[in-house]
Amino acid sequence: MRVVDDSHRGKNPFVERALQRAQVAVVDDHVLVGRLVVGLLERAGYSAALALGNSIEDTWANVVAIAPDILLLDFELGPNQSSFAILERAVEAGLTVAGFTGSDDRIEQARFLEAGAAAIVPKESGPSDLVAVVELAVGGNELMAPADRHAALARLRKHREASRREAAVFELLTQREAETLLMIAEGHGAAEIAELWQVSMPTVRSHIRAVLTKLGVSSQLQAAAMARNSGWYDSTTSQGSSILTMPYTAEPGTITRRSGSQG
Repeated sequence: MRVVDDSHRGKNPFVERALQRAQVAVVDDHVLVGRLVVGLLERAGYSAALALGNSIEDTWANVVAIAPDILLLDFELGPNQSSFAILERAVEAGLTVAGFTGSDDRIEQARFLEAGAAAIVPKESGPSDLVAVVELAVGGNELMAPADRHAALARLRKHREASRREAAVFELLTQREAETLLMIAEGHGAAEIAELWQVSMPTVRSHIRAVLTKLGVSSQLQAAAMARNSGWYDSTTSQGSSILTMPYTAEPGTITRRSGSQG
């Protein structure tokens, strides 16, 4: 992470004392990491405290109670938590937020910036980098160079455009082909699909060839990976479209369960 160079700012004793009184809230579901960060900031002269609660409401209530000048917010929180929900509330309250993460997922980092984070601070950053970010925030300075922010957001836009193009490919599938892809994504081979649907192997292979052609891949493994990585599989099954125990029917576009199967 490149921090905006603010070394030209002269050392003013009144400013230094103000910085030392600044409050920092740390939200991290790894308690040990959180405590280490709090200790580091306190040694640097700041007042720091952990704010993670048992729920979004608890965590936000803790943040409000601390009344921080800056919030260090972990990307990935535990159960019943949402870093984006906390970020949204913080931004609405006018609080400066630095995303604190151990992930190198640049798209996720860009999403955090887009949602209102002022900077991204990798957990592997050195102590001086973390303290520098806090000092810049307390001093009312930008935490990221504008060029770095613009580059991150441009990367996110390109990712979304690519995702939209990829999603359009799945729309080319017929219902039967989509059902076949669901089976493939679950790890079912042609023989198993034929048995479940009670159809011939040539029929199943014909569907599989059509799926591979439309997706522009050469193997079932690639098709399965594309279905899962794109989010198509999760989106389809979350809508109740899983047909893994449903047999093939003679009427195109319809699916009925085998007699005796469980609903």
